[in-house]
Amino acid sequence: MKNVGFHGGHTVYNCGTSLDMYIFFQCIAQVTSGMGTNLLADGLYRRYLEKNDLHLASEQALQVEVLFSRTLPTEINWGDIGRNINLSTLCFDKYNLATIFSEHFKNFHRAIKSAESFYHDFGTYIPVKTVISDLPWFIEDKNRPLEQYDALGSDDLPFWLR
Repeated sequence: MKNVGFHGGHTVYNCGTSLDMYIFFQCIAQVTSGMGTNLLADGLYRRYLEKNDLHLASEQALQVEVLFSRTLPTEINWGDIGRNINLSTLCFDKYNLATIFSEHFKNFHRAIKSAESFYHDFGTYIPVKTVISDLPWFIEDKNRPLEQYDALGSDDLPFWLR
């Protein structure tokens, strides 16, 4: 199973396996059902974040983290995840979802800071996106044209999950 993480600017921040990341996004979908978290649920999950979306995406992540801090692992319908969560490297016996996914949130915010720093220093925005963090697949994800991400439909798997 490939490792994945968040990439922004000049750095990739590893979050664990593709299954771990998939579970993270599925928990976001369950906990935020009906809320406006499309920058995370679609942009970060399937595509990328544009420079103008970074502040709002960061705020959405903070809102989700607060919701996760109030959500016990027993409140998640793990059967709806659609994957064998027993293969995950996540520790599900923690007190709440925020502690289970603390590295995901921390690394997402690091990727945003890295993208902003790179833009400030070099005048080029390198989008924040979820990528395979293992070589050589990372190089492919890093160099993938944004048009390929834009062409993904709502039923298409993200590149990091293929």
